[in-house]
Amino acid sequence: MRARSASVAGDSPPQAQGAGAASRRREAKLPRTPLSLGLLVASLAAIPQPAPAPGAPARVPSCLLVTLDTTRADRLGCYGSAAGITPALDAFARRAALFEACEAAVPQTVPSHVTLFSGWDPSRHGVRKNLETQLPRDLPLLAEEFKASGRATAAFVSSFVLLPQFGLGRGFDTYDAAFYSRSRPEGVERRAAETLKAALPWLLKREGPWFCWVHLFDPHAPYDPPEPYASKYRDRPYDGEVASMDAALGEFLGTLDQAGRLKDALVILCADHGEGLGDHGEPGHGIFLYEATTHVPLLMRVPGQTAARRVSREVGLVDVAATVRALAGLPARPGDGTSLAPLLEGRPVERPPVYMESLDPLYDFGWAPLYALRSGPRKFILAPRKELYRLDLDPGETQNRILQEADTARRLRETLASRLAADRPAEAPKVKLDAEELRSLQSLGYVAGTPGTSGGTSSYRDPKDAVGILRDITEGTRLFNLKRYDEAAPVLEEALKQDPRNATVAMLLGQCYEAKEPAKALVYYKRAIQSRPAYPQPYLRAISLLNDSGRAGEAYALGRVALRETEDYSGMLQTLLAWSAHLSGRPDAEVLGYLEGAARAAPPRPLAFKLKALLAVRAGDKERALKELERMAADAPPFLLRELGEDPAFAPLREDPRFWKIVLKASQQAGESP
Repeated sequence: MRARSASVAGDSPPQAQGAGAASRRREAKLPRTPLSLGLLVASLAAIPQPAPAPGAPARVPSCLLVTLDTTRADRLGCYGSAAGITPALDAFARRAALFEACEAAVPQTVPSHVTLFSGWDPSRHGVRKNLETQLPRDLPLLAEEFKASGRATAAFVSSFVLLPQFGLGRGFDTYDAAFYSRSRPEGVERRAAETLKAALPWLLKREGPWFCWVHLFDPHAPYDPPEPYASKYRDRPYDGEVASMDAALGEFLGTLDQAGRLKDALVILCADHGEGLGDHGEPGHGIFLYEATTHVPLLMRVPGQTAARRVSREVGLVDVAATVRALAGLPARPGDGTSLAPLLEGRPVERPPVYMESLDPLYDFGWAPLYALRSGPRKFILAPRKELYRLDLDPGETQNRILQEADTARRLRETLASRLAADRPAEAPKVKLDAEELRSLQSLGYVAGTPGTSGGTSSYRDPKDAVGILRDITEGTRLFNLKRYDEAAPVLEEALKQDPRNATVAMLLGQCYEAKEPAKALVYYKRAIQSRPAYPQPYLRAISLLNDSGRAGEAYALGRVALRETEDYSGMLQTLLAWSAHLSGRPDAEVLGYLEGAARAAPPRPLAFKLKALLAVRAGDKERALKELERMAADAPPFLLRELGEDPAFAPLREDPRFWKIVLKASQQAGESP
């Protein structure tokens, strides 16, 4: 799927480098091409701009961008819903442009937001999945461009998957994600009311032009709306989440309007993707490319706009960056998107068919990836069994017209095939997640995986044929996240029975059995490794379990295999291998060598500092041991600190008050009495 590069609007997308060892990996470089004056788009002529002071940036419109995670377009009244759950969004639409046919490039939070902020499709910018890769550093993002133009910039996000270290923090003076810390990894999201409360003071204090992004996560699973929405929507909790978010957003926008903060601002409200809710057999999102998960609301209000405008032309979230640049007076840049500014004035635009992709079937389960194009009312989906739908006649995508419109299907297939053959995505560096961060990701319903096949290297299951398996995986994961492991296990067992080489399901089963039946857990971890040898997570779980079971020699041997078969992007593999080497009596020099390798891959983790402290205690260097423990305490979860006081290996430190200060920090973090 990576081939020769293609030019887009005269410029190349971020350039790729083939995957290789971490030591050989370098970041992609974007082309440095002089901008043509014909590509520069001024601010709207109707918006008067005061003359800037000498040397000061031009005072162009400010911009508020609100992204609504996992929000289906058909839940909004302005998009046809009769449920009445979005009065605030509907009121906003009465003074804004509404894009009736906007498609998300990918039904996943992180890659969709990268597309939104960059104007490149995932197949070009290289971020194809949540938290598998980071952005190339030279991929231009809207926040960086606003900052360079002299605006104040701020972001207020609501989900762990958008923490600033994962790449989208670039260009923001303020990036508020205060709900999460590695010492409290259970805090993975916050409600809309909390996020909007954090954003409001920043916006009310602004005096000059600004750019503010607010991300709301409420409609994402698990669906647990607050009261009174939990009671009102008892049988429709997803709708309750949307209604709760809408109410908080309405209050927020009302306060800003009343204060006059939005008078000169471009305001954009959009979703990053939708939610399956059982349509086509998909409970959540990330697998299929049907309208339930790709059709998203997009509302846009320019300064001074008082009347509604409806735009029927099909567009994509990939067009938002180009549009913002045009309306906010930023220089135009090459990309896959097209400025929608002419549509806001009733003028036509020309753009190629809207591109969509879903690689999660491949990455997580070893099934066939999906690709799609939308051209007018037609959507073509490239899968083992191809699909073509007329969305104007069949919005639910129930009638596959691949035979009735064979010529149209062939044309769209050829267009898509040419694009895929020409795409060369940026080689984005891997995200570095530790065990706590992986648990946080898993608790949101995401599954971290690497490419593999469930039916052999040349056999890919069509996701349409795996709807029952997907349903079991979704339910098993839900029960797992609720810590109902005894109930989750048989559901996942059934999924694995139907899809025997599914490494992700085998991995989850191992975690279900780890506490009560560690031997059985190891069987499943080994099965996951056999199905997908480059999948790092089962190695990490198996090595940790073997270390804890007194089988450090086996853990050491498995770690050496893992080091050969996978890439240790997070440093966790070499950290655990260092522990295995230590526990199995290997020389301290070898142990330290693995820790040094881990530190080269990523910032050291608390377990690494603990092991260094143990080595220092054994060497009789109490001062160095305490220093390592202090470094550990700065970022360790409370349970890891509490264990220190009971660990006989640290007995030589128990007479030093500094040691107990570190141990007691765990109680303070957990809010317990010392």
